[in-house]
Amino acid sequence: MPQPDTHLFHLQFTIDRWQENDLEVHLPVWTPGSYLVREYAKHLQDFQVVDRQGNPLTWQKLGKNQWRITAADWIQISYKIFANELTVRTNHLDRTHGYFNGAATFLFVPGYQQQPLTVKVELPHQDWKIATALPVVPGQPHTYYAADFDTLVDSPFEVGLHSHHEFNVLGKPHSLAIWGEGNPEPQRIIKDTTSIIEAEADLFGGLPYDRYLFLLHLSPNGNGGLEHKNCCSLIYQRLGFRQDSYLRFLNLVAHEFFHTWNVKRIRPKALETFDYERENYTTSLWFSEGTTSYYDLLIPLRAGIYGVKHFLKLMSDNITRLQTTYGRHVQSLSESSLDAWIKLYRPDANTPNNQISYYLKGELVSMLLDLAIRQHTQNRASLDNVMRLMWEQFGKDEIGFTEEDLYAAIASVAGRDLRSFFQAYLYGTQELDYNFYLEPFGLEVQPSPTQDLPPYTGMAIKSGNVMPTVRVVEANSPAQLAGVDPGDELLAIDGIRVTAESYVIAYGNLHQRSH
Repeated sequence: MPQPDTHLFHLQFTIDRWQENDLEVHLPVWTPGSYLVREYAKHLQDFQVVDRQGNPLTWQKLGKNQWRITAADWIQISYKIFANELTVRTNHLDRTHGYFNGAATFLFVPGYQQQPLTVKVELPHQDWKIATALPVVPGQPHTYYAADFDTLVDSPFEVGLHSHHEFNVLGKPHSLAIWGEGNPEPQRIIKDTTSIIEAEADLFGGLPYDRYLFLLHLSPNGNGGLEHKNCCSLIYQRLGFRQDSYLRFLNLVAHEFFHTWNVKRIRPKALETFDYERENYTTSLWFSEGTTSYYDLLIPLRAGIYGVKHFLKLMSDNITRLQTTYGRHVQSLSESSLDAWIKLYRPDANTPNNQISYYLKGELVSMLLDLAIRQHTQNRASLDNVMRLMWEQFGKDEIGFTEEDLYAAIASVAGRDLRSFFQAYLYGTQELDYNFYLEPFGLEVQPSPTQDLPPYTGMAIKSGNVMPTVRVVEANSPAQLAGVDPGDELLAIDGIRVTAESYVIAYGNLHQRSH
């Protein structure tokens, strides 16, 4: 990265003692944990190859992410990666830092992914620092060791002017690297993160790593994370560390850290061995992500970060989100998992009408499953026991599980077969019967009063336009029956001209006239 302002990472990939006639190298098209083909090769440029003497070697591009080289015993491939997209799954380079993900950055040799690799980082400035979960190669500054390509992909790098904070939890070292300007309080984050780590370690019976790294990027409007085995990448609003939004940040921390077990080690059979060049389909993302979403709300409660009232408010808000999504009648939870590659990350105007999120519905199904297990066992067992059993049977040795394996583990804990539960809520679109599972525990879902709400139209409006513009029209809604389409501009409400600024007030006042 000799010129960070260009947003170009300069890379050299050296292969020694190659003994075959030709060499093929490929670049991944997706990154584990983010289920979308992202075509990382579109950012690769200036591909060149030389031998040990610096002589050019001939090469041919075979496909969008594949190159074949006329080989020598020593080969050095040079290329550049454009990096100007600040997310947890892409690369970003500017004058203050460089962040790169393995899948978006590093070439691999098919058939040789199990070979060990080293990465040497050349810093553009002496005051830049490096944060990564990879171990340093002894005696070689800025050089890191990866046991195989999977480990390299699973170990992002943060290089630059970040702050670095060390802390210990349960006798193991942890680090927090923060890049960007904002209002986070590192010591407060460390205190609450420690409580989250302890609560999750208590669930699973200890920590499965030697050390762990939290990478946090502060951005104007970011909110997300990406899990890795021994670290996680987080991006959050730079001024989002006041109480309500700070609690949401801690839910994000709890979510990504829970993935240390669930999905990074307890993972579906389809994700046991990654194919980096095409979609890796599974119907189990409801468990890998949805169950994790349930625990990201539950863990802070157990850690004492917030109380029962706040937890129940979060759950009720999410019930409202699902129950106001028409797509729950159309797409099953298993279909949502399978279709993640073509739907979840590619929303359009019809998204609310034909799909649901396996995060959201998976979370709520996990809650009902937890309650069902507790009821069947007189509260002697819970979803916690399922997670521990899955950890013992599959996670510790990183053996991929099948759907039947998961159902067997649940039946073992519950003391009965729950296939009818899954047939209705996982494979079907039957409405979730919240109160059937909640009432034995003294809880009930009740609809909120609607008399103070404006009339229901079934359309959502884009913000920021000069004129209020329709973004979504819900199926079978008054707006759809009236012929409103996505992209239509709203000119007036009740005969009064509206703009993007006045629309919210005008629409909000409709309920007064309806009375």
